[in-house]
Amino acid sequence: MAFVRRSGWKAACLGALLPLGLIATPAGAVDPTAEEALVRIFDGSVEGSPAMSGVEVVVLDQGKVVFDTALGMATFADDGVATPLTTDHKVRIASISKLVATVGLMQLVEAGKVNLDRDISDYLGFSLRNPNFPDTPITLRQILSHTSSIRDGDQYWLPRGQHLRDFFTKGTELYDGGAHFAAAAGEAPGTYFTYSNLNFGVVAGVIERVSGERFDRYMAANVLRPLGLSASYNACDVSGPEPEHLASLFRKSRDGGDTFAPDGPWHVQLDGAKVACHYGMTAIPRGERVVIEHEDFVPGDNPTLFSPQGGLRASAHDLAKVARMFLGRGEVDGVRLLKAETVDAMWTPVWTFDRAAGNGNTTGEDDPAPGEVGPMLSYGLSVDLIDPASWNLGPAQALGGHRGDAYGLLGLFLIDRKSDKALIALMTGFADDPAAHKGETPFYRPEEEMLKWWLRHFN
Repeated sequence: MAFVRRSGWKAACLGALLPLGLIATPAGAVDPTAEEALVRIFDGSVEGSPAMSGVEVVVLDQGKVVFDTALGMATFADDGVATPLTTDHKVRIASISKLVATVGLMQLVEAGKVNLDRDISDYLGFSLRNPNFPDTPITLRQILSHTSSIRDGDQYWLPRGQHLRDFFTKGTELYDGGAHFAAAAGEAPGTYFTYSNLNFGVVAGVIERVSGERFDRYMAANVLRPLGLSASYNACDVSGPEPEHLASLFRKSRDGGDTFAPDGPWHVQLDGAKVACHYGMTAIPRGERVVIEHEDFVPGDNPTLFSPQGGLRASAHDLAKVARMFLGRGEVDGVRLLKAETVDAMWTPVWTFDRAAGNGNTTGEDDPAPGEVGPMLSYGLSVDLIDPASWNLGPAQALGGHRGDAYGLLGLFLIDRKSDKALIALMTGFADDPAAHKGETPFYRPEEEMLKWWLRHFN
């Protein structure tokens, strides 16, 4: 179904939401110009940064919400009228999902059921070794820090009936000539950084094999529900009982959404009138309730089904609760999910870029140009560690968290543990390619503008 832009949606959304946006608390004074500056980023008034269909922003200071605003639209109704976006609308948060999934894994580590430095084959039920480095075990510590030597290849997800092990097994179609393994001499497990989505299919496989539970259900029972969140890796857990709380992801286009067209109408990229519960499933109408049982489910057989690398549907408010848990060193509102030392370990660098040694691809999923240095310069256990001072954006500041980029969403989940602050920003669609205009950092331009906005008004 094609959704088109209706005139006046932005004015209606701004009028509905701006008066609700600013929340001042005793945690500290809020710059009164912050809201106006955010609107300029949202509507494309900042040169080089495209207009957005919507954005959810929550800022924390001393563990409390000091700024809470959503701008733009969540969905189109059947009559084409836009529903205003709120910070309670859940969206597919892309790779920020990886950090949340790691919380579930680290609970198994704390329980003594998983060792981060043991050969991961012991947990998966099949041998996982890079054939180019057959004597070097692959471990979960390497997986979480993206130094495992596992590569995405052309595909890192599987529909029902296919098997994770086939990505890594010679003679299968999914093996794809070994495309899921690094081959270069200096890229043995534990030595070289390359961001990989498939790493988190493997993480989910360990969770399923060790717990005996399907990944989405394990995460709901052990991480999300204890936090009081209705977020889920199963999209139908949201679209069925709470269809009005699931926001769409958008792009301006004139060819149905395949390419950007800044002067075109908005088109839904994901989670529109119909929603797929998991990868490979035929989408069903919003509001239709369905229970996914999969009687043929075998733990660890296909743990990519519910997209552990990116499929969590969560709101900015949901992620603010997760951020407060990390700021509380594993505890929030009397609920302890992780030990304090576990959170400390997650934020401890496992890999750091060495320009002279050339020990990683810092661009993430892109192929770097000669001499190019991307945004990923240090990594903990699924924690991207950045310092804005690296890009001359202010004094040294140790930030950690994760970014998200998929289906039109760009997301920032950044925490400053030293100053007890956090930024959650979910940008739900763009009028033009966010990579088209470079700024001062290796981030996409809208991410950079959001980061600079936070640093300028709340730090």
